[in-house]
Amino acid sequence: MKGEQIMKQKLQFYFVSVFFLMSTAFVNGQVRITEVMSSASGEAGTVGAIDWFEVTNLGATEVDITGWKVDDGSFAFATALALNGVIAIPAGKSVIFMETAAPATDVAAFKAFWGTSLDAVSVGSYSGSGISLSSNGDGVALFRTDGTEVTRVTFSAATSGSSFYWSYSATGSVISTAVVSTLGTINGTVSNQVTLTSANVIGNIGSPGTAIIFPLSSNVNNPNYKNWSLVGKTLKFDILPTTKVEIYALTGSKVAVFEAAKEIELNLSRGIYMLKFNDKASKFMKK
Repeated sequence: MKGEQIMKQKLQFYFVSVFFLMSTAFVNGQVRITEVMSSASGEAGTVGAIDWFEVTNLGATEVDITGWKVDDGSFAFATALALNGVIAIPAGKSVIFMETAAPATDVAAFKAFWGTSLDAVSVGSYSGSGISLSSNGDGVALFRTDGTEVTRVTFSAATSGSSFYWSYSATGSVISTAVVSTLGTINGTVSNQVTLTSANVIGNIGSPGTAIIFPLSSNVNNPNYKNWSLVGKTLKFDILPTTKVEIYALTGSKVAVFEAAKEIELNLSRGIYMLKFNDKASKFMKK
């Protein structure tokens, strides 16, 4: 009997350990660094000259990032700094972390600098010695509280005022690496990320708070590719929209507006509607 109890305890410990490892791997697999600004344009000491990076949750569940840390190109947990101001990343959403010791004033100034595109985006901060994103080439790595590395990127010499961005599949596999942001719109290709200039007179170019996530099996270079589907009353997106999602009646009246998300519940009556996002419109039927 005692031997059976010991065996049961060992089995319980084994299954708990396996579950923990699988859970950790799942979390690591859905969070990615998707953009980095290592050479912000502006006068030293102004919000325009502050470096920042973007983190995106590619998965379908919220990820708690309490206690996570960041390091630059040394990729060392021992010298990593705490991430402050954001405790979780919702599914399909991106958050920003900026380098500042005065988040109380600088976060608001950063949002004003980039304009209304950051109205619904969470912005956190990090500060301390030993981390500074070099314009001559560097890297960024994120760590969990136990020191496990979650995601890392590297980049070469920066173009002043332009960010680097990374595109991934829905499972976290990299598709494009350290692409320099230029003005453009998504047209079905990897090379054109939606980008914008800052609201400030200093022309920084990037897309903070907006990441591109490609589905596993789709021809994203096909201009006729449709990256959404309606399943029941749930509108599902393969690629996260970069604008608000608007629904119109065929009469032209706007009936609903949603923040960008991977899945949106539509409480609409039966009928035919127009769906508009990313400056494109499509017709669909709600049964």
